[in-house]
Amino acid sequence: MTSFATAEALLFRSTPTTPPSTLQMPTRPSKPTPKGSRLAKSGELFDGVKPEWDSAHDQFYLGTAGWSYDDWDGVFYPAGTSSKGRLPYYASQFRSVEIDSTFYAIPSRTTVQSWHQRTPPGFVFAAKFPRQITHEARLVGCGTEAATYIEVMTELGDRLGPLLIQLPPSFTVDNFDDLARFLEGLPDGFMYAVEVRHPSWLVDEYADLLKRWRVAMTLTCGGHLGRFWRVTSRIAYMRWLGPHDPFERYDRLQEPRDEALDWWAPRMAHFLGRGGTLFGYAANDYEGFAPQTARRVSRRVADCLTS
Repeated sequence: MTSFATAEALLFRSTPTTPPSTLQMPTRPSKPTPKGSRLAKSGELFDGVKPEWDSAHDQFYLGTAGWSYDDWDGVFYPAGTSSKGRLPYYASQFRSVEIDSTFYAIPSRTTVQSWHQRTPPGFVFAAKFPRQITHEARLVGCGTEAATYIEVMTELGDRLGPLLIQLPPSFTVDNFDDLARFLEGLPDGFMYAVEVRHPSWLVDEYADLLKRWRVAMTLTCGGHLGRFWRVTSRIAYMRWLGPHDPFERYDRLQEPRDEALDWWAPRMAHFLGRGGTLFGYAANDYEGFAPQTARRVSRRVADCLTS
């Protein structure tokens, strides 16, 4: 396999030149599309305040990895906010969130419907594929489980964003054919992103595979593969990650990473300016307080877009 290229000349080569008017699914090569489930009703149970989303661009879906953190009470959430009240409040502040709980098990339809009902129109969820598929089956012989998971997630209706295929560090480029077969078998009509965690994947063939199926290559700041930018779909998927549990509490900015954020911001702005749709999620482990990281990212991207 050829060495993975990271030159600036490769930036945005698969990005459209005109912006989509609304959030749209990347067009994948034609395959039969399974019947979708009944969509959840619109957000009649949403009782949050009018959204005041912190977003630098109308195609920038920025948020955090998860929303159920006790340490955020009184510093992000109003003091005493109930567990059920957290998501509606969160959705008044950010346009998107990455669901971590789907990694541990396929949620019930009732749970997914409640996520839809407690968020306003225009809010978007990203969600991880279950580890049963990515880590235990390692993408092999799990077509039924994958189809079940996707079908359940359609209960989010217009709130459904990218589905993240997060693979373990032990999943190397030797598993290339397994990934290729899995991507080929995915139903059309959804957005997908892949995150690999082994450096053997830094080859052009991996990028070409994702481009073939219009799947986003997950870009991580603080991740396993170092810093690079490569676009394989007209959506980009970013994650700001840190080492596991580096802080005792997640209630304030503790280790600012200004240099890294300054590196990412102009590339993100360039992608958005070329008409791409960008999803980005900050983890608490990155700087100590994910909501503040997300807002720091937003300000930098906004500055780049207006400069």
